[in-house]
Amino acid sequence: MKSLNEEVNDIRAAAISRNAKKQAYAKLGITPYEISLLLSAEIPTAYGLRTTAFTFGVEIECNVAHGAIRTAAHATGMQYEYQGYNHTDGHAFFKFVSDGSVRGENAIECVSPILKGADGKRTLKNALKTLNQAGATVNKSCGLHVHIGAANLTPEQYANVFINYYYLETLIDTFMANSRRGNNNGYCASLRNHPGLIDCKTIDAVKSELDFDRYHKVNPMSYGRHKTIEFRQHQGSTDEKKILNWVMFCGRLVEWSKKHRLDADVTSIDAIPFLTAKEKGFFKSRSNELN
Repeated sequence: MKSLNEEVNDIRAAAISRNAKKQAYAKLGITPYEISLLLSAEIPTAYGLRTTAFTFGVEIECNVAHGAIRTAAHATGMQYEYQGYNHTDGHAFFKFVSDGSVRGENAIECVSPILKGADGKRTLKNALKTLNQAGATVNKSCGLHVHIGAANLTPEQYANVFINYYYLETLIDTFMANSRRGNNNGYCASLRNHPGLIDCKTIDAVKSELDFDRYHKVNPMSYGRHKTIEFRQHQGSTDEKKILNWVMFCGRLVEWSKKHRLDADVTSIDAIPFLTAKEKGFFKSRSNELN
């Protein structure tokens, strides 16, 4: 028997009209106000992904020549700028900065501006098109970092994100490259090393439990600098489908954590409570490919 969350996600993913979804939600006993929130929060986009209210940003570590980027960006219209190493926010363009952790020729990190909704996804897709036209490549030293806006979270909601990831981590490992699982990568250490997380209820408690160290699968230190939660586990990629699905996973997790806190490991992708059926299918296929 499906849980309420699973039934809601199935309705979200269904190719039916808004009115039909409204009626289906009502049959589950969901209040009219909650139905209005469900219907207004999501707009279908490519790959069955959905636009929500959260802001996001990505950091794409890769190898790509400056000249090739210049040529590709001229064709795609991507706005970019090469800068020295920095962590400044507020840029309206993609910035390319140095990163000492990335190996290979023309190693670089491509950092997006703050993005949101369907427009943000289109901007990101165009940047990925530019990188791929320029011949960008990734290797085991490369990572993909996703920032989700967290300025509106309460301290307890913030802690919930880390607790929920703690209980999801072993399952998430199954659809990540082996180099990003467990403690296989020093730049994204496991949260499972810190069982004290499950008792945290404040931002400071999470930071303290994770030793004030950003090099975890979920970074506790980005909030102070950017008012975001940074997800660092994903391997390097310039693949549009992989990146957009992971952005949605991270964003949905943060949104779901506003009202929910897991208390046990999730052991099946089908049991992830905040994904649609189509999204679950994507991560199942990734797990099968990588195992």
